[in-house]
Amino acid sequence: MDVLDGLEPKVLVPLVMSADELDDLLKTSADVVVADVRWYLDGRDARSIFQQGHISGAVFIDVDDDLSQPSTPTAGRHPLPSPEHFARAMGRLGIGDDTHVIAYDDTGGMTAGRLVVMLRALGRQASLLDGGIGAWTASGRTLEQGSVTARQHRAFTAQPWPDELLVTTDEVLAHSTGRSTNPAVLIDARPAERFRGDAASIDPRPGHVPGARNAPWSAVLENGRLRSPSALRAHFKSLGITRGSDVIASCGSGVSACLNVIALEWSGLTTARLFVPSWSSWASDDSLPIETGDHQIPELVAPSGSGIDGVNELRRARRRKRMAEVEWFEALYRVYLAAFIFGGGALFISGFVKDTPASASVVDDVLHFGPGWLGLLSVIAVAMGLRSGSRGGPLALEEAEVRHVLLAPVRRRRVLLRPTLQRWRSLTFAASMAGAFGGAVAATLFVGAGLLTHSLRVPRQISTLLGGALIVWQFVSALPSHASMLGPGDATGDLPLWGYRSRATDLITIPIAFVILLLGVVLLDRQSLEAQSRRAALVTQLRFAVTLQDLRTVLVIRRQLSHEQSRRKPWFKPARNRGFHSEWQRTIHGLLRFPLSRLARMVVLASVAGFASVGTLEGTTPLIVVSGIAFFLLGLEFLEPLAQEIDHGDRTDAYPVERGPMYLRLTHASIVFSAPFAAISVFIIGVSRADWWVVAVIGALPAITAGLAGAAINIVSGAPDPISSSAQSNLMPPEVAGTANVIKAIWPVLVAIVGQLPLVAAQAAAEKGQGAEAAAARTAIAVLLVVGLVGAWVHRRDAIRAWMDKAASESRSTSRGVS
Repeated sequence: MDVLDGLEPKVLVPLVMSADELDDLLKTSADVVVADVRWYLDGRDARSIFQQGHISGAVFIDVDDDLSQPSTPTAGRHPLPSPEHFARAMGRLGIGDDTHVIAYDDTGGMTAGRLVVMLRALGRQASLLDGGIGAWTASGRTLEQGSVTARQHRAFTAQPWPDELLVTTDEVLAHSTGRSTNPAVLIDARPAERFRGDAASIDPRPGHVPGARNAPWSAVLENGRLRSPSALRAHFKSLGITRGSDVIASCGSGVSACLNVIALEWSGLTTARLFVPSWSSWASDDSLPIETGDHQIPELVAPSGSGIDGVNELRRARRRKRMAEVEWFEALYRVYLAAFIFGGGALFISGFVKDTPASASVVDDVLHFGPGWLGLLSVIAVAMGLRSGSRGGPLALEEAEVRHVLLAPVRRRRVLLRPTLQRWRSLTFAASMAGAFGGAVAATLFVGAGLLTHSLRVPRQISTLLGGALIVWQFVSALPSHASMLGPGDATGDLPLWGYRSRATDLITIPIAFVILLLGVVLLDRQSLEAQSRRAALVTQLRFAVTLQDLRTVLVIRRQLSHEQSRRKPWFKPARNRGFHSEWQRTIHGLLRFPLSRLARMVVLASVAGFASVGTLEGTTPLIVVSGIAFFLLGLEFLEPLAQEIDHGDRTDAYPVERGPMYLRLTHASIVFSAPFAAISVFIIGVSRADWWVVAVIGALPAITAGLAGAAINIVSGAPDPISSSAQSNLMPPEVAGTANVIKAIWPVLVAIVGQLPLVAAQAAAEKGQGAEAAAARTAIAVLLVVGLVGAWVHRRDAIRAWMDKAASESRSTSRGVS
């Protein structure tokens, strides 16, 4: 793009911004302008509506006067203004070259997107307020009425509109008639009835540009806000748009098309070009062709043969290509390294388990109460299958399988039969290794329940309630006080003990499980293509994150697979306290938006940590790994505000503060809010072993803070490092790089496990007849010192890396001088 007067276009701000982020930005940055870009096709006076209520300090942007020039039939209803006109309008409103503009409207961005696209096309800093004025007021924020005091005029340099981001009518005609050497996907943002030509047209002719695909601007919104990037990718892929596609966005007059431009960039698929004249210009030229009705997106046809044979050929071709790209030496080396470290670690830890013969009473208890508790595992598998199915599972197809194979002209059941059997086979094998026949039946129930729930479109609330009811029923029946009560999983729980207590009636669970699976297979035709597309994109990201040992990203994607969204309103509105730093307030605001499902999961993790700690105190030392991992996962949840700040590094780098100290301050509120969950673990230990109350209290602080420290290492280590070079790591030999990756993945978890050492010390001291409380306290102090070192590392990480990089550079310079 041409640049005047040496002005460098530089967009460093997020494309989309939440109301909370805007609120924080207004408190920390001075050169920010909030722009009200409301406009109505029905002729309502947007300026008077602006005066009735708007975000405090916002300026009103007139779509017709500020973002357009007088229209002509060939230019459309809203042609772009001249660069000079646009520069004068922006400068008059107090918007300069370096001003960060946040635009909003009351239609989810349909009109505000026009200003954002125009500014960002010129390299200026502009963001869309997600949810618009409705999101601002939904959190209890008030509006300002009346006119806004005129802002001081700012210098806004006039620049020509970039040709590479705009499309002319001749170019669209070439794409429409197939004369273009590089075909593009033309999308039309108008409502379906206007696209088809069914509704009364406000333009000379009804219909759309031949070959255009209808992509209504409202389809990128959900409850007035932009859909998640993964959902947007699935939406646009259904229109034939893939990553890197050349897309031309149009609408009626070049306004609502801008929301599709923003959604495409937000999804990460591509940067679309804007056809500003759009249909209002096209329809005015009788020489241009038109098309009415729906446009059919061409489906992929099998390369040879027909039906399932073509599908199988596609799969074989993909498999051959995938296998050809495998670096076998690296793959085998990774397998060797994982087997050596994890296998050796498992053997080492197993040495701490005492091998003492089970007493007759213990054997009797296992035979009497074991089926109930083992059956609980199978019931949990059913509940997980019900929830998985209601969220689009349990199949996890590859993206290519969804985009190509499911669109093939073959019955969906035949296409999905093979992935279904592969999913069942892999889960059954893994479960059999852990629980023999009982594990295989549980895996079969999981897959069958998931397929049925998905195909029958069972709502998530119903599947959750049903699964929860089954778990509670089986849990109560497994309690010694309800030994005579039958549970839904008792028969399945008997299977692992087959041979010690054999009853023919227990075998009925096997055919029942297979009948459920068979019904799920029969109903495969009812599997949702949209759900599979969404899951395919997320599963691809999940596998990539696992490959990179990015545990925090794995959790985030798992939440997306579960359709888990933050609350729009916090559980309660915290008071604004000027005595606390802004990071404290931002953290509290984020934590108070945790949904109930996440809080329930965190309670389960705290409970698991408590029960594992009880086992540790009773002599099963390896259980510190379980409790340490549970506290580590809790830490990842509590430090979500820190992770969100790191994810928006472009915004963080613009703050006039150091990164390290700011990151550390973002953990303070998380430490305070984690106390109730540490108390859950203490309560479980105290109830199970009343003589360990003091030890449980002493061990609570190092346990939760070590979990937070491990999570902080994982999160901060994944932050973009402007100092170190990724190129250097690429030059490391495999044995060094592989070991470094393993250490990077394990180190945060080990720090969390260290937090359990006070319990180990207390248990060892008790066995020797020494003071358990004193031993726990001494070890707790040592653990807290380790946590303090982690905090110091977070605080001074950039300085440490800069010092190391400088030392390495000086060493290389010295070596070159000597040689």
